[in-house]
Amino acid sequence: MRLPRFISKITPGFEVIDLKEWISKGFIEIYLQNKEESPRLCSKCGDRLNSAKVGEHKIKVRTLDIHKFKTYLILKRQKHYCPTCKKTRSEALSFISSESPHVTEEYAWWLGRLCEIAPVSRAAKFTGNDPMTMWRFDFKRMRRLFQHYKIPKVTRISVDEVYARKQKYYRKESRDKRFFTIVSDLNSGRVVWVSESRSKEALDEFFHVIGEERCKDIEVVAADQFDGYKKSVEVNCPNATFVWDRFHIMQTFEKYVNDDRAWLSHHLCQGEIKRLTRGKFKQLFLKKAERRSKVENRHINDVLKDNQHFAYLELIKEGMFQIYQSKDELEAREKFVEMGEWIRQSKVFYNLEKWWKTFNNNWDTFKNYFKYRVSSSLSEGINNVIKTVKKRAYGYRNMAYFKLKILQVCGFLNSNYVSMDFQ
Repeated sequence: MRLPRFISKITPGFEVIDLKEWISKGFIEIYLQNKEESPRLCSKCGDRLNSAKVGEHKIKVRTLDIHKFKTYLILKRQKHYCPTCKKTRSEALSFISSESPHVTEEYAWWLGRLCEIAPVSRAAKFTGNDPMTMWRFDFKRMRRLFQHYKIPKVTRISVDEVYARKQKYYRKESRDKRFFTIVSDLNSGRVVWVSESRSKEALDEFFHVIGEERCKDIEVVAADQFDGYKKSVEVNCPNATFVWDRFHIMQTFEKYVNDDRAWLSHHLCQGEIKRLTRGKFKQLFLKKAERRSKVENRHINDVLKDNQHFAYLELIKEGMFQIYQSKDELEAREKFVEMGEWIRQSKVFYNLEKWWKTFNNNWDTFKNYFKYRVSSSLSEGINNVIKTVKKRAYGYRNMAYFKLKILQVCGFLNSNYVSMDFQ
């Protein structure tokens, strides 16, 4: 029979002595017998056991299904005295999974692959296993993978935070503790590290793990305007250049533009112009001119003809887009100074004036963008994937499991990148 020969190959040291098919119940039982008297190893410490057998116990191990039938291996596992553990231990069997003594390595690998591409609840339903059992199996498997996880060499990284959990479970902590710090490799586009909280210490943890020598190889770090990340890079990466992310800068800028638009609409507009500058039309004043439709451009032109302040607001907004199109830092600086003149001439843009002064004081950091022209847009895309993973599981309470799941889905902690053969 071909089946017994195949089973004997994947269960070294054992041979098939019987096979029972329970067609009506939908499962197959394959009975194995030990055929070797070679030295046995301890299932706990891995050291050699004494030769004298103390006892044995019968085990039933689930393996890969044969067609649509659940398949089990029935065998006796011997017990011997372990000099290292100083107690009786079961023998180590190479084909038994490290995650569970009730499944084989092949079946465990298949379950792990399902958990990588589908929610645990769906994988449990598909395989006929208990959802909590599948969760424990997946958690234990990811922890075993993480023990052998090595952060790949990185030279260009992106750092961002993602909202991880609600406050109601941790009422006495700061808001920053409810975030994860996500470190991504800009070259590979994968997550390489996840730390709890949004703080300098969270990024320090990543730099501490890779070591001082590898920190010197990092050339550029793209992140938002959070001071904690910048301080961490300055302390740990002497050769790295810190770059503010374009997405976050534009997000902050558009907020101040919208605040001044709302003030103008409320205080300096009347009648039809007041209606055309608020409500469903407010997003038009944040949109880039070349991306507007003909109808939208006519709408904006009608407002600009009747209100000079909105004309200044349009110039300032378009000026910010042109800064990022500059060839170098000097050209960008000229456009930024010109924006400041428009803001001062208008005399009504209080929010934008505050933004301009703050931005001007931090120009030395912003100008780094024109040297590398990188952003954390990769992290923003990864954050969307993380949020999807969180939604499909209806949230996570175990933060250690959530961190590992992020590395599994968005990083290298899966069977595509990490070998399960650690022996």
